[in-house]
Amino acid sequence: MQTLPLHMIDSHFHLLSIERKGIEVDSLLNTMQEHSMEGIDIGLEADDLTARAKRFAAYPFVHLSGGIGPWGVKEGEMPVESQLETLQKQLDETHAVAIGEIGLDNHWDYGTKTVQEGLLLSQIDLAEQRNLPVIFHNREADEQFLTLLRSRGFSREGVFHCFQGSEELAKLAIHKGFFLSFAGPLTYKANKGMQELFVKIPAERILLETDSPYLSPNPMRGRPNTPLNMEHIYRFAAELRGMELADLIRQVQSNFHSFLRG
Repeated sequence: MQTLPLHMIDSHFHLLSIERKGIEVDSLLNTMQEHSMEGIDIGLEADDLTARAKRFAAYPFVHLSGGIGPWGVKEGEMPVESQLETLQKQLDETHAVAIGEIGLDNHWDYGTKTVQEGLLLSQIDLAEQRNLPVIFHNREADEQFLTLLRSRGFSREGVFHCFQGSEELAKLAIHKGFFLSFAGPLTYKANKGMQELFVKIPAERILLETDSPYLSPNPMRGRPNTPLNMEHIYRFAAELRGMELADLIRQVQSNFHSFLRG
């Protein structure tokens, strides 16, 4: 059994994608359970929620979200209306704690900004109808999210996952009741600006994640990521903020349960 700190939260991971990397997911989940870990297996597609709910039903510490990311509007995908119908049906069949990940991505060619925004807004409305929080994906779309956040309120506390945005976006997101979740890139030497921003974020607004199997933290870069690498992120984050590791673990755990409770 690995020697890991107890009670670490990983607020964002993708178990089916981890499994596709050749990692034995049941063994991984058993190790997580032994160390009282908890977190959210995040949806990527309209039709993956029901399958994940069945696949991971034996692990109650794994919560589930469902959502259609901006890649849902790339060329060759099903019509958005059909995807949204599928998502709603699967939400009816399962117990999801959030709608996500959903968002905007101007790095890859996933379709126009207007089409991406239409899909995002439809899912924000769906979350409001179901009294669920949202989990946002933001890649090179700060200005669009600033406009969005200024234009509306949210009835539940949401999350900006793998936060790599500006200080302006961070402040507005916090004002609107969002948590900012930081992942492996926080540990990268080149990300001094992100590290400086992380120290300024109020402790009660912080979450931590792996986004596994992607974005492995130092010193695991270049290898597939798993939630067991949370220890590297927690230790680095605690050192940045001048906190004891146990205190940071307790704070993130409190924040995460606040997010789940709404």
